[in-house]
Amino acid sequence: MPKATYFNLNKEKKARLMQAAQHEFSRASLGEVSVSAIVEDAQIPRGSFYQYFENKEDLYFYFLGNLMTDMEQHFFDMLEKTHGDIFKSMKYFFDFAVGEITEGPNADIFKNVGSNDFQRDHHSKHFGKDHHKHPFFQSMQAVEDKISKMVDRSKLRINNDAELKALQRLIFTVFVHAIGHYFRSQKEESPETIADAKAEFATTLDWIANGALKSKKELG
Repeated sequence: MPKATYFNLNKEKKARLMQAAQHEFSRASLGEVSVSAIVEDAQIPRGSFYQYFENKEDLYFYFLGNLMTDMEQHFFDMLEKTHGDIFKSMKYFFDFAVGEITEGPNADIFKNVGSNDFQRDHHSKHFGKDHHKHPFFQSMQAVEDKISKMVDRSKLRINNDAELKALQRLIFTVFVHAIGHYFRSQKEESPETIADAKAEFATTLDWIANGALKSKKELG
């Protein structure tokens, strides 16, 4: 979380620092990010950086959190339009998000995240066992709680909040896997297309919603 000195900066300096962060996070994964490159690009002394952030992880998760905010709102909008149908909402949201993530202005940053950078780095020594207390992860928890309140449970075999959140995490895991698989496939001889990614996600989501086993009627 940025320190108070960052929030006291004028808009121009904040914008310059965030632009420098975007450039560096687009270039490299968190482990390879250079604070020196960021301060040089932002045209600030290295000492000033540490007056604004504890370290590069703080800047990384603050920046990533800002990127996620608009996408989260889009998902909330989908939940409202589908009257709380989490499966329809996630299907529509994936169709929107996969384009934004793979072709939008921050595609290179999402590429690093989609390549499991986020899943690995949130367990770094910087966060330790209490990583869940970091503002970024507390924000994710708040989003999870909001989704739980918006979901229509009447058609779900869900008995309590814990089971609903487990379902949400399962769907999110499938979402992350589908995005990550798309990015990793781009290095292969036959890379996956966005249409392929959408179809893969839709199929897996359908298995979760309706099961992978054929019904007795289908079996004859």
